[in-house]
Amino acid sequence: MSTSGSLVILRHGERLDYTTRESGGNWTATASRPYDTPLTPVGIEQGRLAGIRIAGLLSFHSLPPPTRVFTSPMLRCAETLSSALAEFPSVTSMSIEHGLTESCNLDWYRSWSLPSSDSTWGGPPGVREEPSDARAFANAAELLGTPEYLNSQETVTVAVTPRTSVGSVSQYSYARPESRAGQVARLRAAAQGLAASGETILLCSHGGPCTHLFEELTGKDWKVAGECGFTAISVYKWEKKEGDDEEWKWECLEINDCGHLGGEILGGIIE
Repeated sequence: MSTSGSLVILRHGERLDYTTRESGGNWTATASRPYDTPLTPVGIEQGRLAGIRIAGLLSFHSLPPPTRVFTSPMLRCAETLSSALAEFPSVTSMSIEHGLTESCNLDWYRSWSLPSSDSTWGGPPGVREEPSDARAFANAAELLGTPEYLNSQETVTVAVTPRTSVGSVSQYSYARPESRAGQVARLRAAAQGLAASGETILLCSHGGPCTHLFEELTGKDWKVAGECGFTAISVYKWEKKEGDDEEWKWECLEINDCGHLGGEILGGIIE
């Protein structure tokens, strides 16, 4: 016997910390949660357009609309989904899934916890510093958004419900960062654990996780798919054969689609 379904994974929209840095500022230096940037207004609009695009792609592939939605606990992902779900009014909530969160590797920690951090991945070039933010040494799960926090944000307009228990990053910190193998394992666990027979599940995550999930599910190098831009959309179909030797088969129907980012909204954001 076998079961099947579909999965859509969406990267979040344009980040405020990146645009601030590109204009000569440093959002990270004064933020109360320097590891959890919100979207820009452009990012919010990208999310809305992504929702329309997702509906069109699912219709094109004769797949049903999303029935359940899961978000990384980072604010930018919950904001992106809030905008995208305007296209799917029957979906009234999203659940947090720690397995979808940002890479908890040294490059991530150094992007926000050093004295000179400015959101640059790995820290400013040539800088050799140790973290000045003690939160870098805490359990990584303690840094992640909760339903209470996310629901208190004006830009999160869809109810956020308590986390599912598929993945965990509680074992990571600056002193014990996540390896690429560890990230890939949690992403596969999230994809398989959240899949539901006969349904389309919508996930929102980050650039690295979305890219590495493609590699893990298809066995192909990420360069085949190219860069995962803001609000890039990937669509997968899956089939699982039940039995003693459970076997998953994944088919990628769309990878890093950004067809919704045309005209003025593109604005040089996606190269």
